[in-house]
Amino acid sequence: MKFRLLPIIMFAASAHFYGQVTPQDSTKVNSAVHAENDAGTYTLKDIVVDGVKKYTPAQILRFTGLTKGEVVDIPGQKISNAVKKLWDTQSFSEVEVYVQSIEGQTIILRFYLEDLKELGEVKFTGKGIGKSKNEKLTKDNNLKPGTKITQNLISGLKTKVPKDYVKKGFADAKITIQDKVNANDPSMVDWTINVEKGKRIKIDHIEFEGNQSVTDAQLRKKAFKETKQRRFGIGGILKSSKFIEEKYQEDKQSLVSYYNSLGYRDAAIVSDSVWRNKRNNYEINVKLNEGKKYYIGDVTFTGNTVYPTEYLQRLLGYKKGDIYDAVGFNKKVGEDGGKEDDSDIKSMYMNNGYLFSNITPVEKSVSGDAVNLEIRINEGEQATWNKVTWQGNTTTHDHVVLRALRTKPGQLFKKTEIKRTYFDLAGMSFFDPQQVGQDIQPNQQDNTVDINWKLVEKGSSQVQLQAGYGGNSFIGTLGLTFNNFSLKNFLKFKDFKPVPQGDGQTLSIQAQAGQYFQNYGVSFTEPWLFGTRPTALSVSLNTSRVKYNDSNGGDQKLNIFSASVGLNRLLNWPDDYFSLYTGIQFQNYKFSNYPFQFGDTTEYYGDANNLSLNLGLSRNSAGLDPIFPTTGSNIEVSAKMTAPYSLFSNKDYSTMSPVDKYKWMEFYKIKFKADVYNEVAGKLVLRSSAEMGFMDGYNKKLGAPPFERFYVGGTGLFGGRYDGRELIPLRGYENASTYGGEPDDITQKGGGTIYNRFTLELRYPISMNQTAKIYALTFAEGGNVWNSWSAYNPFQLKRSVGVGVRVYMGAFGLIGFDFAYGFDKTVSGTEPSGWRNHFLMNQSL
Repeated sequence: MKFRLLPIIMFAASAHFYGQVTPQDSTKVNSAVHAENDAGTYTLKDIVVDGVKKYTPAQILRFTGLTKGEVVDIPGQKISNAVKKLWDTQSFSEVEVYVQSIEGQTIILRFYLEDLKELGEVKFTGKGIGKSKNEKLTKDNNLKPGTKITQNLISGLKTKVPKDYVKKGFADAKITIQDKVNANDPSMVDWTINVEKGKRIKIDHIEFEGNQSVTDAQLRKKAFKETKQRRFGIGGILKSSKFIEEKYQEDKQSLVSYYNSLGYRDAAIVSDSVWRNKRNNYEINVKLNEGKKYYIGDVTFTGNTVYPTEYLQRLLGYKKGDIYDAVGFNKKVGEDGGKEDDSDIKSMYMNNGYLFSNITPVEKSVSGDAVNLEIRINEGEQATWNKVTWQGNTTTHDHVVLRALRTKPGQLFKKTEIKRTYFDLAGMSFFDPQQVGQDIQPNQQDNTVDINWKLVEKGSSQVQLQAGYGGNSFIGTLGLTFNNFSLKNFLKFKDFKPVPQGDGQTLSIQAQAGQYFQNYGVSFTEPWLFGTRPTALSVSLNTSRVKYNDSNGGDQKLNIFSASVGLNRLLNWPDDYFSLYTGIQFQNYKFSNYPFQFGDTTEYYGDANNLSLNLGLSRNSAGLDPIFPTTGSNIEVSAKMTAPYSLFSNKDYSTMSPVDKYKWMEFYKIKFKADVYNEVAGKLVLRSSAEMGFMDGYNKKLGAPPFERFYVGGTGLFGGRYDGRELIPLRGYENASTYGGEPDDITQKGGGTIYNRFTLELRYPISMNQTAKIYALTFAEGGNVWNSWSAYNPFQLKRSVGVGVRVYMGAFGLIGFDFAYGFDKTVSGTEPSGWRNHFLMNQSL
């Protein structure tokens, strides 16, 4: 029996389908006309599939939604829908449908389908595209071998890749795709994608018309924060003059908002135009209508029962006669996101449980140039936390996460508790700060809120490597720090990974050695000693030894043993960012044939003891990422003091040897340090730092002991463990190279009793992913040390500038390199310090 192929000519929603005529069978040509005579209603007997090999007729039938035995119209909507469904699978490059045969009132359809081609090898070419860029573009656009080549894929690629270059200022970027059959598999297609980014197109001029009260320069600075005209100098470096359509539209909105903040309530953009000049750069012209300036008239509150009107008026801060700053007024009410510091009225209500309150500012009337305002408050009921859950802590035990949560079931909802919990979780060394998130689900029906905290564990244990040059030798440190240690599971060997983890404790073991120096230490910290509030117990033991050979071949030895125990408790007042540290430390110094400077006298043999009380009050709000803080501050005031032994003794210190005077050291040491972080432009962060320290004795006849003194210079390598000194970093200078005073002043050679250090540091993040956090920096700093208040001069500083980079990897901690220039000479030098390289590992400057 001979079957005739009768093409159905029809349209689907997404494509046309054509009957194909082949010269081999002339009867098919006549059948095209005959198909119109076959129009009617039939029962679908079966389908036949041509072209594709990997799908059976039964599978194709399921794709189409047709079933054998159902009634279909020729032509009809069911067949059109079937074809559309086949296209929607994005599995075929061609879809055609024919009538295979008709017998009475039954019909067999033939579907001709061709598979979509698949990607083989993909290669990006173009200026500046190397191996790493090629891999990134391939990954970002998900161009894996075997990917189906659809029109959506091609059009999306032609949009996305140039768009990324447009954001960098290459406004004419485009791509061309060349394809060829894969040599190993004819069903696959290899792509060569050529990226033509073109020239970087800048904005030459931004002009404004109609602005009478505000200059063009002010509008460019205050309103157009992302769209900048070409500038030279530091301003052009911080903000390039590239044109991005989305940012331009946002800046136009900011322009109107800026006028609104100045009282120009009716300000509007009449028209704007963007065009290319003869240099092919952008020109922008914006025409404005400022309108008149308005002032605040009467401000009334309605609906408030929780807080009195007088209190709300004080919190609002705006009064009758003030310029009508619509932007600031709405933020102070809580509209438009509210104030960043949560000092707006809406946040105040939300921090008292009124999550579902509505606070709406309304312009009630306008009289002349005065706007009368009404703040309408619908307080609602107080909301409480209901379900508080978390996920993602694969190593850290649940109780460690739970104790960090301030969003507790049954307690009043507080907006600040969400931020603070985020701060605490991000501040842990157990989770990636960039991936801490929360899913908040308000339930207004019963005034409750559910929250789920999303966490991503990161490697918290570290192999610490610290290296540098100091004390005329190379000093290296090898240590292990387990930041999520579990002491209670220490004997449960099945929990070793490689040590028991999950309880948030810290165990650190360090060994440090150089040609003349060795140091060994162990420390342990339990962050929640009593389990109800953060109270960290820390215990440490340390021993160090310095050994030289003198000119006669004898050994010069200094041994220091140190033990300390302390408690650091989080406070509630003045706020819960404050903490108080209280600790006791014992140190023993033994020196043999080792020169120590005691005033004008040098002693070679003896020992000294130091039993001190350590107090510290600090406020730590820097975050959210502790590796790269962008906001907040760290402020600390500390005191270290011994007992005033000489006050309880009748000893005549004028007749005693220096060694006997300091058998038991007596002194007090006060230090202050503040680090403040601010975002200055985009991702650029400014760290401003100031610190000061001074020490003295209780008895003028004794003065300050020769130990514990301040030495300034270098990177502060090996802290105060070398010979009891405290090394203060100052880049651009050698370690401990500044003493204060003149080179012939021998009393300064033993270090100083007063120091200052100031730093301004600009930081820019290069990568903030979990694998490695990298940021670049440039800095200017100054510092010095003095030996008496009479010589103290805070403006007599050793100055330096430089650049550097920091890399943080979970397993190795913070690694850094600085290249700094010291402008001033040191005590023992006659020329400026000049250029110095500083290599740092696990040091904070």
